[in-house]
Amino acid sequence: MDLKMSDLPPQFENIAIEIGIDRVKALFKEFGGTSVYFPTEKMIYKEARDREIIEEFNGFNVKELASKYRMSESYVRSIIRKNK
Repeated sequence: MDLKMSDLPPQFENIAIEIGIDRVKALFKEFGGTSVYFPTEKMIYKEARDREIIEEFNGFNVKELASKYRMSESYVRSIIRKNK
């Protein structure tokens, strides 16, 4: 069956424009009938940022990390504490 852009529900048109109709069909096949949550871009980058802070932390550079990531020193410390 040949699915066209005009056959899609309106909320999927933008997705099809971004990734192509064949990939949208694959999504329907894989996830059809289920609820799929897409996190916000901000949340994805938050996880990556926190991971980088943990990786870069050397025990003495809280001030530098706070400056680099534009956050308070206490917030950097809380990220480090949560990930020990």
